Amino acid sequence: MLITLKNRTLRLRSPMVTAHGTTTDRRIIEITAKQDGFVGYGEAAPLPSFGAETFEETQTALTEWSKNPDSLPDPPVARSGAAAALDHLHQSKSQTPLQPGAVAVQALIGGLETASVERQISDAINDGYRAVKLKVAATDTASDIERIDLAISLSESQVLLRLDANGGWTKRQALAVLTSVEASRIALVEEPTSDPSNWGKIKEETGIRVAADEHLTDRQQIDRLIELEAAQTFVIKPSILGGPPATRVIAALAATNDIDIVISSFLDGPIALRTARDLALELAPEQIHGLGTAPLFVEDLPQDVQPINGHLHRL
Repeated sequence: MLITLKNRTLRLRSPMVTAHGTTTDRRIIEITAKQDGFVGYGEAAPLPSFGAETFEETQTALTEWSKNPDSLPDPPVARSGAAAALDHLHQSKSQTPLQPGAVAVQALIGGLETASVERQISDAINDGYRAVKLKVAATDTASDIERIDLAISLSESQVLLRLDANGGWTKRQALAVLTSVEASRIALVEEPTSDPSNWGKIKEETGIRVAADEHLTDRQQIDRLIELEAAQTFVIKPSILGGPPATRVIAALAATNDIDIVISSFLDGPIALRTARDLALELAPEQIHGLGTAPLFVEDLPQDVQPINGHLHRL
């Protein structure tokens, strides 16, 4: 098997500010695996502020793996990219073409100023999105309440409003914000605090469904979430959780425990977005997924990963 690696940088149109910090660009390693005339593609783009390894660690791990691809690299983003390339290679070898399809995706709203939030949500609705996700917990609670109230007023009844705190609130802050807004208009909140033992109380007092994201790091964490009944939705990022094989395992665990799944981007480039889109079509085709991130980049990504009418299309 021949493995080749190519570096690429994608620039965000506006900085993405979350409870984990500010992201302005994405450094990506594109992976190509060739064997017996067949080709598979993967992508690795670490974001250390989210608990992943550094870019240099990813590059070193993938370089070593390319010399001996019989065992996957250990760092999570490197492993995910390598696993995606091998999964795609296996699909290519099967010579079974994937059927055309489309999945609904949400628009990601990262503006800190109300004018930016208003513009981004209005644009998303005009572009046909059926859900928007607003980043919260990166400033103060008063600002969060103001931005959420604005998002609720702008969102039409058929447009879902999701929140993502990235674990940035305390329990008291989460309850202060979520009990100060029209909770019935919020479809879910991701990682409201860093401690999932708080999430049940937050769900009980607000009625808002809670989603796990950063806590889906390993089987022990996932088992704890299930035991606590902490989350009603798992937001699965294939590009950091082990690629397609690990995503399928987590999705099966979720289904067994009546937990919904959303497949999500890790601010990915086009290869990882295709992988995630295909997994969304395979595992939860009726869900609205977190894959509408291509327009966030300065560079024009390929048409098949650009949302059209709020959907990603496999052509």
